[in-house]
Amino acid sequence: MRRLALYSFVITLLWLGFVSAISFLEAPIKFKAGVELKDALSIGRLVFHALNRVEWVCCIISWLIVLRLKIVRARGSLILLAAITAILAFQTWGLFPTLDTRAIEYLHGNTPPSTWHHPVYIGVEIAKAVLLGLLASMQIQSFARAVISE
Repeated sequence: MRRLALYSFVITLLWLGFVSAISFLEAPIKFKAGVELKDALSIGRLVFHALNRVEWVCCIISWLIVLRLKIVRARGSLILLAAITAILAFQTWGLFPTLDTRAIEYLHGNTPPSTWHHPVYIGVEIAKAVLLGLLASMQIQSFARAVISE
């Protein structure tokens, strides 16, 4: 039981690590490295689609653990996980389709008009990272309290 509780914050920290590494390190560096825009967009589409799939796996595992184990269900953890899930859903179905379409237009040599989607994506990605950090902190504290009380 404690091992499964341990996995709750391990999954959350892995999820945060993926988001941080891809969104805040790999993506900006790719554009600063002088890579052709078409190549950067082509690679970025693949990387962000893969990240999105990994995030959904982490999200589902997190929900299964938090709903199964009372030990990791700290006050507010369900709200945080729900907010993170809502952000992920908004990114997946509200932002990715438009951002994908714009990237494909660039790849075909067109220059689509600018939209609000990319700045909003960056903002919600930052919010998601902060919420994941808060959730991991809550989960670690819950785990520590459970270990100490045994």
